Amino acid sequence: MMPHRAPIRSTLSALAALNLLSASLGAQKAGRIEGTITDSIHAAPLANANVLAVRIEPEPSVSSGAMTDARGRYHIDSLAAGRYMVEFASPLLDSLEIALPPREASVAQGQVTRIDFSLPSGQTLRLAACPGLALDKGTGAVVGRLSDADTDRPLAGAKVVVAWHDLSIDRKTMTPSIGERTGTVTSDSLGRYRLCGVPTGDWIVIQVQADGRSGSAVRLQVPDSAGVVVRHLSLSAASARPIPDSASASAADTAPPPLLTGTASVAGVVRGVGGLSLSGAQVRVIGARGTTLSDERGRFELRDLPAGTQVLEVRRIGYLLAQQPVELRATRAVSQDVRLQRIVTLDSMRVLAQRSRYPEFEQRRRMNGFGTFLTSEEIARRTSFETSDLFRMIPGFRVAGFGLDAKVYSSRGVTSLTGPCQPNIVIDGMPGQEINLIHPTSIGAMEVYRAGQPTPVQYDRGCGAIVIWSR
Repeated sequence: MMPHRAPIRSTLSALAALNLLSASLGAQKAGRIEGTITDSIHAAPLANANVLAVRIEPEPSVSSGAMTDARGRYHIDSLAAGRYMVEFASPLLDSLEIALPPREASVAQGQVTRIDFSLPSGQTLRLAACPGLALDKGTGAVVGRLSDADTDRPLAGAKVVVAWHDLSIDRKTMTPSIGERTGTVTSDSLGRYRLCGVPTGDWIVIQVQADGRSGSAVRLQVPDSAGVVVRHLSLSAASARPIPDSASASAADTAPPPLLTGTASVAGVVRGVGGLSLSGAQVRVIGARGTTLSDERGRFELRDLPAGTQVLEVRRIGYLLAQQPVELRATRAVSQDVRLQRIVTLDSMRVLAQRSRYPEFEQRRRMNGFGTFLTSEEIARRTSFETSDLFRMIPGFRVAGFGLDAKVYSSRGVTSLTGPCQPNIVIDGMPGQEINLIHPTSIGAMEVYRAGQPTPVQYDRGCGAIVIWSR
């Protein structure tokens, strides 16, 4: 006989219910801070920003934090009543050493307090990046830190060299010309650097140089809306190339530099439209030994790579060439995914009327006394296996390599960062393409401009241009 079991069960049930009620009442008494953070520069939500709330009254001081989601929303729950100071941080503000003042909030029991934030304007960011300088319209800044890839310590006293092409027009003759602009800054004791006055909206190239060695040349654009880009760079003395003198630079114009190796590795996934994985994409690190193809799940892996800031390049027929910096370290593996942008094709177009498909080509061929203009029939008569083979027979150019690794160089002009002068290759209006991304049989028309010849302004980069129109 167990006469006391039922009363004990009743007591336990009552206690459990009381505990649930107490917990519920406690939760109702807790306060909450919520809100959104807006990227005012791009008129979009700011994701992955850290928000911190610190209670300043009553004692003791306590703190709670949260991170914004993809819509820029955040919420900090289970806050005791009191006065709080709320602030947020983002990588961009941290790199520019901008500290926005915190906002004060009063949290009451069971109440929700809302506080919204926004990033400063592009003008404010410009002033923070280049204090004391009034930047001209259409200019911005690149800021960041340099580090030694072998020790991960700040790289002080190193040079950051920048180069870009500048369009100018002679007011008397109204003749446009393209010239190369360069600049150099030195990192401080903490490895920090600031490049102020670079153009916005155009491609620029930056490179680290230290102790007679140079890192990879990195291409980037500074959006005019923000006016500032943060780019951290690193250099490995064991992996970087020596800076060539004038004699070796002349030799480098005729022979490609040796490929770099090391003990770093990178792996990731190549994705296309809608984030779907892409197979058969060629992946390599520029200037390093070895290439690979993404598998049926879009995965790739590269080993034996040099350390430091390198450039990961991904190519696939039908997609724009992708190049993005990747930070590599000796004996370590890093993960880096790549998204490719599809080139718009006209395969499904029905031809309802017969007329020239290449009006720009026809107009320039009639009016321009410079350049070489090739129709599909003329290209077919040259019986070239690859498009690059066409330039083995066109004066003013030389070709190095084969397949997707083939490069076309101008016979004249060498830039300081990018090496031998390469003409701008434009395929169906898309600049900066690879010459063998299109087969000769797929070319409907082609315009060729050597370095020094008058070139359509929209395509001129100072080294000539190869403008290709597909069938």
